[in-house]
Amino acid sequence: MNWKKLTGLGLVLALVVFSAVGCGGKDTAKQADQNGAVKKLVLAHSATPDNSLAMAYDKFAELVKAKSNGKLIIEVHGGGSLAGDQTAVEGVKMGTIDIGSSASNNMAPFTNAFLFADLPYIFDSIESSHKVWWGPIGEELKQKVEKDINAKVLFYLDTGGGFRVITNNKKEVKTPADLKGLKLRATASPIEVALLKAWGANPTPIPWPEVYTALEQKVVEGEHLHPVWIYQAKHYEALKYMTVVDAMSNVHVALMSKKAWDSLTPDEQKIIMDAGKETQEFCAKVDAEKGQEALKKLQEAGLKLYKPTPEEAKQWKDAGVAIWPQFYDKVPKDFIDRVIAAQK
Repeated sequence: MNWKKLTGLGLVLALVVFSAVGCGGKDTAKQADQNGAVKKLVLAHSATPDNSLAMAYDKFAELVKAKSNGKLIIEVHGGGSLAGDQTAVEGVKMGTIDIGSSASNNMAPFTNAFLFADLPYIFDSIESSHKVWWGPIGEELKQKVEKDINAKVLFYLDTGGGFRVITNNKKEVKTPADLKGLKLRATASPIEVALLKAWGANPTPIPWPEVYTALEQKVVEGEHLHPVWIYQAKHYEALKYMTVVDAMSNVHVALMSKKAWDSLTPDEQKIIMDAGKETQEFCAKVDAEKGQEALKKLQEAGLKLYKPTPEEAKQWKDAGVAIWPQFYDKVPKDFIDRVIAAQK
């Protein structure tokens, strides 16, 4: 999720920093090895300091430094100061950023590997999703992404504090029928647009930096978003109602440029991967806590929370799963079956 509008200046700055720290190519890294010098890697993400992602990347930097006895340093640049999601991926591809972070849904312009994760109700719970991301399927996806964009996938991080919720400023929503005609902000994801239509809403794609203003001016009347992002972006100031639907969640993907990865020794590569595994587990715990905290703060800020009854929840899920066949050409049914089976 981008928190700032980014221009070409971000990538230019990233290139300057990248060049200055001396980790942009094999020759420089080999010279650092020969001299016993510290290697520095530039990491860019778009989360604010109080976000679980920011905390996770700081933890990752600490782990790498400790495991390498200070020989590997991760310079973390957060808050979109070097890049947002898509520009981080571009920077990693170009080799101007060593490590970048992007939400899985924001990687659609570069690879279709994560499109399946946008399918509503593909995950039974956040905990069961770990069996997919952290298991054999997650490893397969890493290999596919590496082929698609020539970058090393390091690890996956929970983000947003759990599943997205439906919010609006018009009325309490209990079933999909209550969404009829409501204008809800959507991402550019064709799956999310189809889902909101299936629920009866009028989806309106709006870029992230413009969402607050769109809600305030009632260009849209609500959104389908994670509680943490709603709270931290202060969208609650323009919203009144919130409904738990547990349909969609995303992860953030940590990517490393092939150039930077190849510049590391096998021992250093192992340090990076081991630290990444520990970071995944750390972030899962912190993000879950942040999600519960955000839900509480949103209610304290005045949003009325509604949790559907089992019968109402079935209406939401049935309508969501019904759109799956529309995307079998992009997400094969046999792969969906594997994702579902992996969670058992």
